[in-house]
Amino acid sequence: MDRAELITTLQDNAVFARVPRDKLERLALHAEVLRLEPGARVLEEGDASDHIFVLTSGFAGVFYSSPDGVDVLVKLFGAPAVFGEMELFFGQPRQEYVECLEPSVVVRIPAHDFLGLLRTDPVACYAMLQDVATRLAIAAYHERSLAFHDVPMRLAGLFLSFLEACGTKSRSGRASLRIKLTYEMLARCLAVNVRSIDRTMTEWAREGWLERNRSLYTFTDVAQLAEKADPERLALYSRLGLLPHRTGDLLFTDEGEPLP
Repeated sequence: MDRAELITTLQDNAVFARVPRDKLERLALHAEVLRLEPGARVLEEGDASDHIFVLTSGFAGVFYSSPDGVDVLVKLFGAPAVFGEMELFFGQPRQEYVECLEPSVVVRIPAHDFLGLLRTDPVACYAMLQDVATRLAIAAYHERSLAFHDVPMRLAGLFLSFLEACGTKSRSGRASLRIKLTYEMLARCLAVNVRSIDRTMTEWAREGWLERNRSLYTFTDVAQLAEKADPERLALYSRLGLLPHRTGDLLFTDEGEPLP
């Protein structure tokens, strides 16, 4: 990827979309383009926070390592996305690790260059603030959900989030996850026991709109899944500009291609 292509790619991200080209050219001077395969780790827990990362294609997962040595998936996200900025702002070591879950392209930008951009460009600073505020609003919603919602509602919301990040939707309307998620991983994401996950998934399968195949899941009726989720979740995501207003038009790809 040459410098001109790199600048064009960065402009696809809302944080950089309105940054003047001369500033993006300076940012690109020391940026490094990483082409990564599934399983490659972009950053590790405990690493120094000396870069920010821009996911320009593919998708990745954010994981925490528990004290008993179990890796817990806490978030999935797809391109375009900026990540790694939280610890960078405070000079703290990385609190999690990020792993690519399909072939991905990541741009690694030195902290000094990125922070210099934010200090000198109010538009970029405001765009970054909006990006962080959006994620904080989602995190606050999840804290509320943990306190007040039952397991089926929370699990439905979790699956919708995962489908939006790495789901595929066939012409027949079936929606599938492209990664494997064990019941233990789902239970840890929701801070519940595995029996609660098994009971909920079994009920959904019995109702006929969930198919399970060795930790891979296909939803034959996405509207059923959306009905199980908290309506406020869809309203919040719409307000944040993360979802179209119609429930069925979730941000899936259609057998690898964007849906209209």
